[in-house]
Amino acid sequence: MKVLHITNNFPTESNPVFGIFVKEQIESLTNLGIENEVFFINGRETGKWAYSKSIIRLRKLLKAKRFDIIHCHHSLSATCFILSGFSYGQNSIVSYQSDPSNELGGHLYHFIKSNIKFAILKNNSPLVNNSMIFNQPNGVNVNFFKPIEKEICFSKVKLDAHKRYILFVSSNFNRPEKRYDRFKEVLEILKNKYSLDDIEELILINTERKLVSFYLNASSLHLLTSDFEGSPNSVKEAMACNISVVSTNVGNVSELLSGCIGSYVAKTKNPEELAELSYKVLTNADPINSRTILIEKELDLESVAKKIVSIYEKVIKK
Repeated sequence: MKVLHITNNFPTESNPVFGIFVKEQIESLTNLGIENEVFFINGRETGKWAYSKSIIRLRKLLKAKRFDIIHCHHSLSATCFILSGFSYGQNSIVSYQSDPSNELGGHLYHFIKSNIKFAILKNNSPLVNNSMIFNQPNGVNVNFFKPIEKEICFSKVKLDAHKRYILFVSSNFNRPEKRYDRFKEVLEILKNKYSLDDIEELILINTERKLVSFYLNASSLHLLTSDFEGSPNSVKEAMACNISVVSTNVGNVSELLSGCIGSYVAKTKNPEELAELSYKVLTNADPINSRTILIEKELDLESVAKKIVSIYEKVIKK
């Protein structure tokens, strides 16, 4: 099977973790024998003109080559594919990284849906309401993200072994919806109201990929304070490392953390509630089982790759 991946999220030399999840997903498909080609629209580094130029480049590519599946990652990539004039009659599918309403709004979603019938959503949205829309979160490389002794991690990334670190993750840049301001407020409440004077923030933004597992395992808690998400990869990575999570009720976090001991989803976005749940985690002595839960839910990279191939086969059949 030959698949063309059209994406505006992909690692570059200056942004090595930008779109790393797309890259890792494609690599997992290659491991299953899928022949993949990547068409990268580098709008982040070269500006908005990259999208206009990509339409012409796409036309040339699709005239010259045939693919069994066209897989667009993100709404902007799907829009460029449609405007190339080659979407009609193609076996195509679009993956949304978040809820479509958060990817440039509902009007664009309906425009894409009228041209690309199949879609993958990362959470079990109400939009997953027919056989052409699939709920499939990204997978996690459980061979890379795994429990590591904290002493080893403190030494590797040069952290203070006498501190307890609260993790904030925003992949390649500090996006407003991640709500770092709320995260900071929760930490202040933990220090002042709960007298936790040994906690420190640990911020991961555009961090070298090979070090991320060490930072995760050095943490005592991953605190996610976002206003919205799809299926946050950092939560799944923390689960694979048996690191507790406290999160706002966004995306599919409740579904991910269901059955996990020592992880909590807040009912509100109130910093006071998030701090109370964080305090429960930091004073919890029960063993963490989130890695086992993650694997049972088949959210490892290989299992997800197999499900995506199955989705491709359904697209071709229909």
